[in-house]
Amino acid sequence: MRVRAAVLFVALMLGVVASGTAAALAPRVVSLDYCADQYVLGLADRDAIAAVSTHADDRHSYLRDQAHGLLQLRDDAEDVLALAPDLIVRGYDAGGRAGAYYQRLGLETFELGFSAGFDDVEAMIRRTALALGQADRGEARIAHMRSQLARAADGPRLRALYMTPSGLTTGSGTLMHAFMTAAGFENVIAEQGKTGWINLPLEQLHQQAPDIILAAFFDGETAPIDSWSASRHSVFRRMMETTPVIELDAAALSCGAWFMADEALRARQAANALVLDLDGAES
Repeated sequence: MRVRAAVLFVALMLGVVASGTAAALAPRVVSLDYCADQYVLGLADRDAIAAVSTHADDRHSYLRDQAHGLLQLRDDAEDVLALAPDLIVRGYDAGGRAGAYYQRLGLETFELGFSAGFDDVEAMIRRTALALGQADRGEARIAHMRSQLARAADGPRLRALYMTPSGLTTGSGTLMHAFMTAAGFENVIAEQGKTGWINLPLEQLHQQAPDIILAAFFDGETAPIDSWSASRHSVFRRMMETTPVIELDAAALSCGAWFMADEALRARQAANALVLDLDGAES
């Protein structure tokens, strides 16, 4: 019994040491913008988060519920320095020259980078998780994202047009285009050879005849419609009235992260349901 007790004691102590080592590797972190917030909230241990940004609980923040109760911080050097974090996480080009300034002060900074596709998102998850001392958690997020994207590919290919209330759409070469492709949609703007983010070509809308419209940011708050918006045009409104519309969760699209795959699957399931409804109506 004494030998067994000694073995259990040693095992327990080894577990404590391993746990303490893991905790020591996890930095005390501050995130300075809503995209950095998503990665920190989704990958770091809560007790390792010194502060998140003032936008962490906005409605365009996907993990806003997880931000409740955490200190919210402005992207102000004095406020950040007062917390003496081990790591500052920033979004792509967030804060302009702030990153270099923090580095001159001896504070370690990590910039998320830019994503044009899900391979980029996967690489960003892995890099950020490693910086946060949470490599295993990052791999779990990646595995979940891959699984959701595989499920999202199951369904009929549909020609789709992405719309925002400000009249913005996308051609190829963007993460939103990758989102559409992953969910089994053919991007009608990319079919025309368009690349990047562009204004809706109103004069061509009536010729595109998409099977479906993917609408985002139509909540009137994250992207209010002004008097000059293309969405006020009669062609735009007519298409919205006569073409099936899937409303996307803007918060799931505001930052390139693993949860975009969840939204891709939801969009695919909504599209499959619409196809079934249309087939049932015709039969």
